[in-house]
Amino acid sequence: MTQKRILHTSDWHLGQTFHGFERTWEHERFLAWLLETVVAREVDALLVSGDVFDTPNPSSAAQRQWFDFLVAVTRERPGCDVVATSGNHDSPQRLDAPEALTRALGLHIVGSARDAGGVFDAARLVVPLGKGSEGGVWGHVAAIPFLRGDDLGTLTELHADDGYVQLTRRRHGAVFDELASRAAPGHARFAMAHGVVVGEESASRSEREIRIGNVGGVPVDVFPADLTYVALGHLHRPQRAGGRESVQYAGSPLPLHVSEAEYAHRAVLVTVEGGALCEMESVPVPKSVPVVRVPSAGKSMSPDEVLAELRLLPSQASLPEAQQPYLDVRFLRAAPRPRFVEEVTAAIEGKGYRITTVRPEELDPKPPVPGEEVAERELDDLTPDEVFLELYGRKYPDQKPSADLLRAFGELVATVMSGGVQS
Repeated sequence: MTQKRILHTSDWHLGQTFHGFERTWEHERFLAWLLETVVAREVDALLVSGDVFDTPNPSSAAQRQWFDFLVAVTRERPGCDVVATSGNHDSPQRLDAPEALTRALGLHIVGSARDAGGVFDAARLVVPLGKGSEGGVWGHVAAIPFLRGDDLGTLTELHADDGYVQLTRRRHGAVFDELASRAAPGHARFAMAHGVVVGEESASRSEREIRIGNVGGVPVDVFPADLTYVALGHLHRPQRAGGRESVQYAGSPLPLHVSEAEYAHRAVLVTVEGGALCEMESVPVPKSVPVVRVPSAGKSMSPDEVLAELRLLPSQASLPEAQQPYLDVRFLRAAPRPRFVEEVTAAIEGKGYRITTVRPEELDPKPPVPGEEVAERELDDLTPDEVFLELYGRKYPDQKPSADLLRAFGELVATVMSGGVQS
């Protein structure tokens, strides 16, 4: 049997700004590298596991990058199947909109899990692999997009104990039954999904918490053990999931927050023969723009020590602005230093660095008390459900929201998250 190569990537977040800085050039460099890799490594299938875009309503420049890449990979590697699914940042409808065009190019872009009538459709989520292959179909992908609450069940069902996990099992089960019915002996069987497998490491503030119903993740056994490979998206740190080597988060190709600067950004190259996994290789994604941290990770400095370090930085002023390094500054705060940002700006003036963050650290941080809840949380750290329940509880302290109200709120959130509401 002939070996086949599958390249797994995810979480491109096209259109994202890095702490306020536009980064079209970085995404262009990544997509150029990805195209070169697909061609040079003779990739037979490219899997993109969600979060193609950073927002449900991406800019025209971000959409142009997406379509230009699809056309380029079709032209440069015509035998390569491309399968992409939506993530929690994407609008399912936006990804599905050009379906007639993408199908004509032989591409499989799965935004929504539903058919034209709005019914969950397991059959449309199973994609054959073998475009341009002399031997015909050699595998199938269960291309499961990010399943929003209304893709799974009613809000009442979701908020029941273990409701989210059980409803996810039901939907996954229907898709994997369809996959099993189509896969012939010796065919590779893949799955794609976007979300959190319980117990895996998030660590980044740029990963939006996914919490539907009462839980924020699913156990790894929602994916059958006999799948050849499971291509996951959402977590930006590359890692395996649930202790299974064949279940992998590719991770994001670019750091999406300064907390991700030390990640080893990669794609995963999978080699299969028949239905068997032969090899997995982490393929590093080149960093086109570095994130410079002062002090370096693991060290602490006083404000004056930080300023001295900044003055020693080599000049990058000859680089175009889009290629200049990002600068993350941290300092030990022993006393108020209200004009420190201005001091940092003056220390690097003319050097060609872009300041992303200037963050104070406490000299002697108070250790957390076991069981003590944090009194304040940032809005970005709260889910829509949590904000709604908090505000409802303040206005009506002696009541709980009705099932009908919860259902209506869930439908509203699903509409907004899918891009159905335009600002």
